[in-house]
Amino acid sequence: TVCPGDRLGRARHFKSGPGTHVKGGLVFSSLVGIISMEKDPQPTIRVDRSSNHNAVGQAVLCRILRISTQQAVVEIVAFDAALSEPAVTEGGTRLPQFRPIAAFASATLPNGVIRKEDIRSGASEDVEVYSSFLPGDIVHAKILSLGDSRRYFLTTCEPELGVIRAICSSSGKHMVPLSW
Repeated sequence: TVCPGDRLGRARHFKSGPGTHVKGGLVFSSLVGIISMEKDPQPTIRVDRSSNHNAVGQAVLCRILRISTQQAVVEIVAFDAALSEPAVTEGGTRLPQFRPIAAFASATLPNGVIRKEDIRSGASEDVEVYSSFLPGDIVHAKILSLGDSRRYFLTTCEPELGVIRAICSSSGKHMVPLSW
């Protein structure tokens, strides 16, 4: 399994197929998926989108890398394995079963962005990225769109989404949620 940006081989040895692109003489993955090869006169590498990875609406766990006034850049560290495993329910409500990305992909974790308007439902003018997230926070989010070849667009606009683990910047201790 590969993620966007994973190097797949040299362009002189392989032809770029669907789900890949060539940059600087190298073939890279453009999707999260499974590598396959077609043997024509020249081998062609293709990446087929994996059904158990990062679909729109799928829950993910991510770590905040950096923040700006307009967005928070994250790395996705785990995804909800609901599409590949049976659902666990509690009182009829499906519980997410997170599986680390590293169990399926290369060492390079996929990046994502939580834009200011996707942090909370309602008026985005009232939302401040700096008061919502800090670098190092662990966030429960959902995939809003698959974005471009570099990153996914994520949202925390639902009540069950948001920061699930944070460390106080002044004391260095774990913070405890006061409300949901």
